[in-house]
Amino acid sequence: MRNDTRSSRFRFLLPLAERLPLRLVFSLPFLLQFFMAMLFTGLLLFQSGQDSVQAVLKELRQEVLERVQEQVSRQMREPLRLNSLNADAWHSEILSFTDPIARDRYFVNHIRAFPDAAMTFIGLADGSFYGARRKLNGEIQVVHNNHTTGGASWYFQVSDVGDALEKQEAFPNFDPRTRPWFEAAKLAGKPVFSAVYRHFVFLEPTVTATHPIFDTEGNLVGVFGVDYLLSWLGRALSDLPLGASGQVFVTDSEGLLVASSVSKSPFEERNGRMERIKAADSNNDILRMAANTVARTVPAISQAGAYEFKFQDQSYFVDVRNFQESGINWNIYVVLAADDFLGGLRSVANRTASLSMLCMVLVFLLAIWTAGWVTKPIQRLNTAARELAEGRLKLLPDTERRDELGELSRSFNTMACQVTDLVTNLEARVAERTQDLTVKTEQEERLRKTFYAELAKAGKVQRTMIPPDFANNYLQLQILYEPCLLVSGDTCGYRWLKDDVLFGYLIDVNGHGAATALQTAAMNVMMQETLHSFSSLSECMVELNNRVAGYFGDDIIIAAFCFEMDFTQRELRYVAAGITEFFADTSTVKGRVKTPGLFLGVSNLAQFEVQSIPLTEGDRLCFYSDGISDELDRGLKIAPGGSFTQLVDCIRMVAAEGVTRDDVTAMCIELGDERVWRV
Repeated sequence: MRNDTRSSRFRFLLPLAERLPLRLVFSLPFLLQFFMAMLFTGLLLFQSGQDSVQAVLKELRQEVLERVQEQVSRQMREPLRLNSLNADAWHSEILSFTDPIARDRYFVNHIRAFPDAAMTFIGLADGSFYGARRKLNGEIQVVHNNHTTGGASWYFQVSDVGDALEKQEAFPNFDPRTRPWFEAAKLAGKPVFSAVYRHFVFLEPTVTATHPIFDTEGNLVGVFGVDYLLSWLGRALSDLPLGASGQVFVTDSEGLLVASSVSKSPFEERNGRMERIKAADSNNDILRMAANTVARTVPAISQAGAYEFKFQDQSYFVDVRNFQESGINWNIYVVLAADDFLGGLRSVANRTASLSMLCMVLVFLLAIWTAGWVTKPIQRLNTAARELAEGRLKLLPDTERRDELGELSRSFNTMACQVTDLVTNLEARVAERTQDLTVKTEQEERLRKTFYAELAKAGKVQRTMIPPDFANNYLQLQILYEPCLLVSGDTCGYRWLKDDVLFGYLIDVNGHGAATALQTAAMNVMMQETLHSFSSLSECMVELNNRVAGYFGDDIIIAAFCFEMDFTQRELRYVAAGITEFFADTSTVKGRVKTPGLFLGVSNLAQFEVQSIPLTEGDRLCFYSDGISDELDRGLKIAPGGSFTQLVDCIRMVAAEGVTRDDVTAMCIELGDERVWRV
């Protein structure tokens, strides 16, 4: 209804427009619109210039604030993430405070992965203190503090794998329970940050992130901590595009500087001591004026907002945003000078106005010529269309033009020829297209059948590579192997290294398709080649890891598990690399056994630790891939204490559930009569 009303207002113009030549109908409205557009553009440019500049400055300040807050948020999650990893490792029993070798290696490996962490540690409720720290020269040390050190903190040099070597330093009478970070975490009961302080080794601004851990009864076990350097913040602020007079700085809730784009350190020496600089007392005039302006306007802890002040006849704009994270309460200030950006924009506005006036004159002159140049081909097109409607084909002569009208002429000629041809040859073309579509459909169906057959054949070949079940005086071994699809990413195998040592392995390559089948076959070949050269399980896994890192890409995840059953030593030795559990029903271990280990190919420096458990007659073991372990995590159970047949049947039941989601592979073993074992 509204559109009809508007159309009726201009209906009186239609008779006049219909009497005018097409050239004027094209040119007059265009000239009028262009004149009005230029007039309004000039007025808006004159009136809104200052507003546009301020909007640009505001957007730039907001963008800088977003970038700083995003980087601060991302970086300050790093110590929290490291503490969370440590807490998760303790909860999952990967990290043991009573195993000095595993504990030292754990802390050393984790501090190497976090370059801005000066130290990562744990202070226990009994007064013990363990961890690893980075020295000024980049060297890593581990610290021991317990009853054996007499309450002193002993710092040791470490080997490449993180083992403690020579004692280098000792600090007596250190009790972590009396430290402020321990008390703060204990009081908060959750992860918190300390205030900013000057690190006594690196002499850089630092915060300590803490994470308390509790036992199942809610008692405090200890507090994880990370001394995290903040020198990265000053470097990041200095790299921001702020103009000649702009700057960015960060303060805490008390107005003390954390970092600044114009100063190297937030500390200065006062009365022989290094103290934090208060932003309102800074030696930098602009920084001091910005802090004082915001403090006078909003004297509160959170001063988020936009402000403006003048200094030496120049306007400065200040935007403040609050950042809070686990006890941190910082304010981020962005200061920009208006004159750094106004001068160029004003010059551009003046040049734009002059060029607009010149363009207006030229457009008036070109409009008439353009209208004639455009309408002439249209008139010829109209004539040709009437001829085609009467059954006479008349081609247009404007096909040499390279503009839209030339394209229109060529399209019209093509259309006219196709219409004429279509009328005479329509039925033949329909039959031809139908036949082509039928042939293409049959070809696609043959390709699908061929591809399915090839995948099925590949799956059969994979199954033939799985060794048969085995039984002798030492043991009986039964393998369960089922792919999720036609081909599998799992494989397994065993081999007698000596008459009394059985070596076995499982491999799980991520994926289920043809590419995964090829990768699994390659892994099988690598394992067979490795079996001829290694002297220990650890060397075998390191060699296999190096081969995987050199052969496969980063997007391929490969897990493995290798074991040796030594009937002379009467023990099972095993090492994990991504397949992190197996089932044991022995005299010493019953249930699922968790074993940490990195995936193959993740790092050339990865170390694989060999574990062992004793073996006796009648012990039952089952090694399996994650197709089974995932189902056990979902609630299915394997009960110890049954017969070997019951164990195999239970694993087969779990595998029947898991194969709907993933490949499943399991190797079940029961040890035989102990009297035939070698002594």
